[in-house]
Amino acid sequence: MTGTTPISTGVVCLQGGNELTPACRTMDSDLLRRAPFGPVVVLPLASARGSDYSRTADNAAAYLGELGAEVAVPDDPRRDAAAAVAMVAEAGMIVLTGGSPRRLRDGLVDTGLDEAIRDAWRRGVLVMGASAGAMVACAVTLLPQWRGNPTSGDGLGLVDGYVVVPHFDGKRSAWVREALAHAPAALGIPECSGVTVDGGALKAVGVTPSTVITATERTELPL
Repeated sequence: MTGTTPISTGVVCLQGGNELTPACRTMDSDLLRRAPFGPVVVLPLASARGSDYSRTADNAAAYLGELGAEVAVPDDPRRDAAAAVAMVAEAGMIVLTGGSPRRLRDGLVDTGLDEAIRDAWRRGVLVMGASAGAMVACAVTLLPQWRGNPTSGDGLGLVDGYVVVPHFDGKRSAWVREALAHAPAALGIPECSGVTVDGGALKAVGVTPSTVITATERTELPL
């Protein structure tokens, strides 16, 4: 990544899942070029403690390293929050990987990384969230349940007015209904695809167009 002048808020890329895989390489390479100078800090807090966290961290580091990024992954912040917060303070890009939105949201709040990420974003750091990471990046996140339809709760607040429905296949009607109960629009984002939010502008990226869904219509965002 090359150095850029910080802006008032950073770009957010909301991805629909199956992240950090070969089909995402073009999309992610473009993000790395847009990010300000600094390491890519990966926060796999949507993953369970232990081997799940380590496996996600290792996969992300290997994938992003192959794209030429300088990658930093903290030891699980649920054990050492201070080290992770310090890494975020130096980041040019922050990556929130997929898994459990509730685990991610609660982990960020419990460690203070929620505010650290907001501070980084306000000074121009690019934030990429995939699946759970994309959901939690918004002001409202869906919170899937073991049985039944999802509930919702507070997210990071980097993107307002939209709720992310990941792994979107044109259906997921219960998720869309819950999203529209809490925001003017849902973003239906397919796997290996995403939506960049730069100020108020939305742009579809990746392999498949994403869809803006309101109570009255669906609009496909062209690639």
